[in-house]
Amino acid sequence: MLPSTRARRSAPARRDDGMTLIEVVVALGLFLVITGAVLSLLGGAIRLAKEDRYRMAATSLATRELEITRDAFTSLTRGPTTITTNQVVNPNPLPGGTANAPLVVDNVPYTVTRTAQWAQVGSTAASTCDDGSSAELAFLRVRVEVTWPGLGADRPPVSTDTVMTPPKGTYSQSTGHIGVRLLGAEGEPLAGRSVTVSGPGGTSSSLTADDGCAVFAFLPEGAYAITPNLPGHVNRDGTTSKTVQVQAGRLVRTTMEYALASRVVVAYETEPGHEPKGASGFPVTLANSALLPSGMTVVRGTVDSAGTQALTNLWPYPAGYEVWAGACTDSDPYQSDRPRALVAATPGGTSTVTLPLASVQIKVGGANPGNKAVTAKRADDATCPGGATISLGNTNSAGVLRTSVPYGRWTFTGNGRTKERTLDWSENYLAPWTL
Repeated sequence: MLPSTRARRSAPARRDDGMTLIEVVVALGLFLVITGAVLSLLGGAIRLAKEDRYRMAATSLATRELEITRDAFTSLTRGPTTITTNQVVNPNPLPGGTANAPLVVDNVPYTVTRTAQWAQVGSTAASTCDDGSSAELAFLRVRVEVTWPGLGADRPPVSTDTVMTPPKGTYSQSTGHIGVRLLGAEGEPLAGRSVTVSGPGGTSSSLTADDGCAVFAFLPEGAYAITPNLPGHVNRDGTTSKTVQVQAGRLVRTTMEYALASRVVVAYETEPGHEPKGASGFPVTLANSALLPSGMTVVRGTVDSAGTQALTNLWPYPAGYEVWAGACTDSDPYQSDRPRALVAATPGGTSTVTLPLASVQIKVGGANPGNKAVTAKRADDATCPGGATISLGNTNSAGVLRTSVPYGRWTFTGNGRTKERTLDWSENYLAPWTL
């Protein structure tokens, strides 16, 4: 049977109906993908153009800083010794700018960091603090680094290096030099930290370089105190400065480890009424295997009206300290099977510990025994760090003093009378005994 005329006419009409919904969606998706790719390429091109512009400006600033430094170095009126060594930040502002403030170019703030350090003849070390100790400083290493906001690990800063050599005989042969490296508690270099050196050549300060090194060159001979300007920090030995001797023609190298100091407050376990109020200079032993040379150190403080004693400027060892009252081996009440008290050493923090003492009741003999001062001293042990005399306070009207002292062998003195006693942690000394 032949198809009808109506059916034959309807077939071409269906081919001209237009795109289906699926075709529209696919086309729109392709358009979005292509548009996104184009926009991404355009964005990348814009970012690269901006990055290139930033880097060109940074390169110009780095070159400018080197030229300013070179001009001062070779100047007949200024000269090499006028160059500020070690690390300085934004030392030369742009016209109309402010010293030490970022250098602004096209509304972008740039930070220019210059590191200049003197190096020895024939030096191949990366840092002057790694050089030898007996050679003339011959040339100035200069490194300039320029950074700006938005830099990351994949966008390194712009940097440039050079060396500058002065004419031979520029410097006096009677001067010497100091190279000091600052390290943190974990041995990491402390960069950009201020260090002050004081001695016969006066007082000067400088910032450490990225490796923690600061060099003070061409100093008159003599003793110099090196003090890092790190508030609240201490060296491993609890000090905040170090003295070195500068000799002509020599580079004195030294390393100083610094960390936020720890503080320990000691409370004492005593019998009621025998608190060591008013006692002065109680020695306390701190033990840690890292303490040289013996693994122990003795510190002192004053017992306050509350019967506690603050020990300050302690190095924050992660393992903390074992602690006992007294300065000698026989002062340790934990010599047998008793564990020692352990106290944490928190950087910049305060820890507390309670230590046992020997409670004693001392009766002073002689005429008018009331209100007499009583002292205690380590007996016949000149090598013991606890050999200093400790003031224990005054007797009451009946000539009796109730107080507490660290364990060990002591010589007690009051009203002109003296008595030696050994106080053992396993004994009780509350019964009065007379000097």
